Amino acid sequence: MRNVLENKLWFYVHVLSLDICLGVLGSGALATVVTGAKMKTVWWFLLPLSVWVIYTLDHLLDGKKVGEDSINPRHKFHYDHSKVLTILCTIAAIISAVLAFLLLREIVLLGGVLLSALAILHLGIARWGKIRFGKEFSVALIYTLGVWFGPLLVVGFRSWTVPLLLFLFFLGTVLNLVMNSLMEAELDAKEGQVYLLGVLSPKLAKEWVLRLSLLGFLAALVLAGGIRKWAPGTSVSASLVIALICAVPGGILRYADKFQDSQKYRILGEGVFILGLFPWFLNSL
Repeated sequence: MRNVLENKLWFYVHVLSLDICLGVLGSGALATVVTGAKMKTVWWFLLPLSVWVIYTLDHLLDGKKVGEDSINPRHKFHYDHSKVLTILCTIAAIISAVLAFLLLREIVLLGGVLLSALAILHLGIARWGKIRFGKEFSVALIYTLGVWFGPLLVVGFRSWTVPLLLFLFFLGTVLNLVMNSLMEAELDAKEGQVYLLGVLSPKLAKEWVLRLSLLGFLAALVLAGGIRKWAPGTSVSASLVIALICAVPGGILRYADKFQDSQKYRILGEGVFILGLFPWFLNSL
């Protein structure tokens, strides 16, 4: 009975992208620790809400494109409940826009407008379907900028470690998305949702993820080990979390057979971003 309830709970958390929202909160917390920015309360509310709007809209469009025969749980759920989710998505988008306009600093608001334009462009190109390469990279870019743009606009690059950790975070995000594509390659192919793997073979993509995952992990680990000497004031725990963000995609693919027919790789892949709350909590003490 307990397993049934847990599986049902995870199903709704996953298909409604609530795990992504928790992950983006952790990512936002990580970005504030690395940059040293103090963000307004409304930013913490808008960050997961705006991400939920983008992901929900993307799934609604995918669900409509594939139709009632979709075998992807997210697309099928959004197709079956499209009316309710469309209403909720519209309400959430309006609330996000109003709160951002009324309560955010002008420079952060401008950054939000630019990122919204990028998100709309990305969704438009994805629906157009003529460009099949690069969705993993464009999603990672929008996600990373959405999380880091606000803190960087407020305080800028206070240390040489900030752009380095920002790049490693982006690398880990790209690897995470490519890992998801590899794990769901058969499912996506049946629905015609092939992007990166339509250009690179799964074997080649996996090899590159394993190499870059190890490289990113070691780079962040070395930085964490010497950060007190090289850049006093930079968070060691934040560097360790970014090391894990880089390491997890490679680890999942290395032991992919243990995750077959299971959503555990999704829990691990999204859960590692939530760990960003840990250095933020330590920094708040």
